[in-house]
Amino acid sequence: MDAHRRTLRAVAAAAALALVAGCSGSDGEGTTQLSAAPASTTAPSPVPVGLAAVAEDPHAGLTGVLLQFRRDVPRGRVEVRLTPSADGLVVDGLDLHAPGLSTGPGDPRGAALRPGAAVDFPVAVGGDCAVDAGAATAVVRLRDGTGAAREVGVPLEDDGLVQRLHEGHCFDQELLRQVAVEVVDLREVAGPALEATVRVRRVAGADPVRIDRVDPNTVYDVTAVGRLPTLDGQDDVTAVLRLDPARCDVHALGESYRTSLIGLVVALGDREPHAFVLTPEPAVRERIEAFAVETCRGGAD
Repeated sequence: MDAHRRTLRAVAAAAALALVAGCSGSDGEGTTQLSAAPASTTAPSPVPVGLAAVAEDPHAGLTGVLLQFRRDVPRGRVEVRLTPSADGLVVDGLDLHAPGLSTGPGDPRGAALRPGAAVDFPVAVGGDCAVDAGAATAVVRLRDGTGAAREVGVPLEDDGLVQRLHEGHCFDQELLRQVAVEVVDLREVAGPALEATVRVRRVAGADPVRIDRVDPNTVYDVTAVGRLPTLDGQDDVTAVLRLDPARCDVHALGESYRTSLIGLVVALGDREPHAFVLTPEPAVRERIEAFAVETCRGGAD
């Protein structure tokens, strides 16, 4: 009987050892782990491109950056730059959400995206001074090659651009609530150069307004003739600015949207001085732009 029991125990131990040997493997560190399921002999189905390929990515494989180029400033817009990691995506719509800014919808016009190729989408922006500046997100409506549609939110890196735009718009808004800033006279002087008379006129409020300095633009060196004024109790004050054409290259002259803009740095009340771009009336802008071209042509003769 004892011999029979010893035989049964030996058979059971052998069976258990065989089971463990068939269902486990070594991890190379001396420990035993359950083995994975046997590899299939059938080739895996290819992963489709487009939305299906990024179905587990809440941003649909898109990364985004918020930018503003010099050409965007006078047009009051920014650029949403999207870079995809998947192919076969088409942008059917784009909205920028940025606390502190008022934004209009982008116009993607069915732009096709290609992996690694960045595409810029212009969006009009203004200031929303009722709220603090916050993180920007692009809400993008996508379509793949099959026509399947999806809407995703893409966080945007902005390097502080939203905060700067918010501060600038709110400063301009408060400044122009209190004063009107305008070019009231423009004449040619020896040089050849232009002399522009800029008037700061009180319309509301009582904060002192000081023109702290003037800045050059793409084509003109701009300097003050005499001291720059402060509006403090008067109805208006004027500053005389000299505009000397300083660049005649085609690239500079081609940026005519900046040629006629006058950069001022203005202090309002006890706030720190802030950049303010004076955009003259259309007729004045045309004369400033034409004078630069005429002067450059005359110098080339």
